[in-house]
Amino acid sequence: MAKILLVDDEPDIEFLAKQKFRKQIASGAFEIFYAQNGQKALDLIKEMPDIIVVVSDVNMPEMDGLTLLDKLKEISPMTKTIVVSAYGDMKTLRSAMNRGVFDFVTKPVDYNELAQTIERTLALYYASSSLLYPYQLLLCSRFPKGVDLTYPHAENALLWDVLPVNSQQLILMGVSILHSPIPMDISVSVAHGALKIALKENPEFSLEDFEKKLSLIHSDLKAHVWVGYYHEESHAFSYKTSGDFNFHHMTKMGKFPLLSSEVALLDLGDEIRIESPASSSSLTFTCSYD
Repeated sequence: MAKILLVDDEPDIEFLAKQKFRKQIASGAFEIFYAQNGQKALDLIKEMPDIIVVVSDVNMPEMDGLTLLDKLKEISPMTKTIVVSAYGDMKTLRSAMNRGVFDFVTKPVDYNELAQTIERTLALYYASSSLLYPYQLLLCSRFPKGVDLTYPHAENALLWDVLPVNSQQLILMGVSILHSPIPMDISVSVAHGALKIALKENPEFSLEDFEKKLSLIHSDLKAHVWVGYYHEESHAFSYKTSGDFNFHHMTKMGKFPLLSSEVALLDLGDEIRIESPASSSSLTFTCSYD
């Protein structure tokens, strides 16, 4: 179901849109969310990075629609935007075009026209997006409580995952593909599947052995990986990696780099944050004593 965000300071827009789009909502084509201004829209997108289309008014308090377009380019560049403007407001239309808006609708809004515009926008999004993004969302839906992922809409050549080994051990992992003639989506998904199988067979396998497994699949298949181990009873976290990932232990005292040679003992509320600088993607694990 495609998540659509309406941004407008008119309080009745949410109710009206849900009435006008009731068929799309009932069929599973759309899921409608609402924000009263640009700042609230940004806050919501940070909570739900899988929002695909933003339909925004221009004149709103706290943050207007044009400023919202600028901010979206920074935090969610693959999100498609539709601007609602007054008929004949060429100055606004030109400003929105310079900010990369996908399409426009004019006031008063014809909701049949808006529905068609959203459908065109979704078609473009799905045609231009990597399949890794929806696959990552599927993986995230099965993450246990306390594991959160930041995964921008921008093209990513990596996947993050979590593997519960038993009631006492949780394995967290990431796969970042290296350049090769193999299509990126295929390379990442194959390497991810191979890593998951290897961990199920032997959670303590060596990264060198994994590289050999990949080369047996295809000589051009190469990846950087990280594997993190969390033990529920001791609350100890350790990891190993063959790639450019940054690990930090987040405590009440601050943020501390964590080396692969170290074991972090987590207190309640402590976090382990793994970042991929190349993709602006990160995974955070929060310790809880459930």
